[in-house]
Amino acid sequence: MLGVNRLLCVAILLAAGGLALSGQRVFLASEFQRLRPDGETAAADRVERRREILSPAVARNAWATFRVAVEAPPNSSYHLYIAQNPDDSCKPVLYQEEYSKLGGEYLPDAVKRLDTPLSATLPEGQKIQTYLLDIWVPDSTPTGRFRLEIQLNSNDRWVIYPLEIRVREALVPATSAPAQALPPPSSRIDSAALAALREYICAAKPGQAAGPPANVRAFVDRNVRQDLALARVRESEEPRDGIAGMLLKAGGWPSTQAFCEAGSPAPGGAEWWLRARDYLYQKLPVP
Repeated sequence: MLGVNRLLCVAILLAAGGLALSGQRVFLASEFQRLRPDGETAAADRVERRREILSPAVARNAWATFRVAVEAPPNSSYHLYIAQNPDDSCKPVLYQEEYSKLGGEYLPDAVKRLDTPLSATLPEGQKIQTYLLDIWVPDSTPTGRFRLEIQLNSNDRWVIYPLEIRVREALVPATSAPAQALPPPSSRIDSAALAALREYICAAKPGQAAGPPANVRAFVDRNVRQDLALARVRESEEPRDGIAGMLLKAGGWPSTQAFCEAGSPAPGGAEWWLRARDYLYQKLPVP
């Protein structure tokens, strides 16, 4: 399904620009931007300009999670495919997000694992359906780039969202990280990152062993713990205080004390951990 004719190339360009073909569209957001069934971002998670997901950097021996939103004509079947080139560059797993009414709006929280290719129908009155695309990047994946496509077919029309995945040198060590109790689902989604960060920076006591992610907050917790395992590896190259300082700067906290005593979300907005991840994966200083 990859490397096709000129008509498909046009479809790719339209998808990358966020344009819809006859009321159908597929687009991506980070795991820190929950999308409601009406297509709007959860009120708590809104940022001035959310991160575009076009050429994300990923670590090896690690998971990377993206939110896939499908817009299609109501009561009409659509089909979703995940393709990659070269084959077996990663292992994709797809989860449907299930919406619950939380704090006056419908938000995704629980997830249900699905097989791909996927066939589904968008219910009447619902503008989009969201999915978590969870990709495992093995330690054997070569550094460099590979292509990943989310392919949507509805009413015999194709829309393609192309991703250029950049595999970095960063190699996450094998760990079985413990997990604290997750924040309530009505909290800003990045709140799920804070327990792991407090264990790293504030010497907070770990919780019980974590199981497979059962909701969107658990994916955030798991991914941040992966990143912090990489931070511990980084301590062989840089002072721990310097690493901690960069992570806190990404969140907008002025000091360790301010973070460890904070009772509110990060001043840096819901997607602040993406800046921390840029630092850990690519050694980019936090601006």
